Amino acid sequence: MDNPELVAIQIGSRIRECRRAKNITLQVLSDETALSTGFLSKLERGEASASIANLISISKYLGLSLQDLFQTSAEAAPPPPDYVLSKAKARNDEAPLSAAGYTFHRSCGDLPGQQLAAFELEFPANQEKQPTLVSHEGEEVLYMLDGKLEFHIGDDVLILERGDCLHFNCEKPHMGRNIGAKTARLMMVVSSASPIKRRFGKG
Repeated sequence: MDNPELVAIQIGSRIRECRRAKNITLQVLSDETALSTGFLSKLERGEASASIANLISISKYLGLSLQDLFQTSAEAAPPPPDYVLSKAKARNDEAPLSAAGYTFHRSCGDLPGQQLAAFELEFPANQEKQPTLVSHEGEEVLYMLDGKLEFHIGDDVLILERGDCLHFNCEKPHMGRNIGAKTARLMMVVSSASPIKRRFGKG
């Protein structure tokens, strides 16, 4: 089983290496992503977990794809040119990464020049921490696999249940919150090259 702490260290190391190679300071990265220098420093050391929205913001500014942050050295060889098969057993053996209010697995592979990324998200029941609103360019598709989610888009509040599918413009501030009695699971497909345009709160 993959260790989420090792994955966090790998992601942080890739961010630090790319940032330094481009002579970008932590302060500049902080200004461009609206994330604090303290949070970014911890993230680079593998001591903090980041939301998908944060990773999109950082990778976009550094000129990386979202997939670059997850790719291990063993995956450095060119992927198949036309498709990448992600087996269920391999995904299930991976420990999930943590974010503010949810955990997530990456579900997609690595295609040359790809512009989409897919994740399976889990929102635990009885969430204590209120999730924060995020806003970024591009599009997002959410497909509910199980449970019940309250989803905010701007001033609208939607209730998503198993089988519901939501496709929306990510420039609208949005967030999700589990309001069911069990874990809410959903598939998320997002434009991987989309930068965070504005954040409401830190994560």
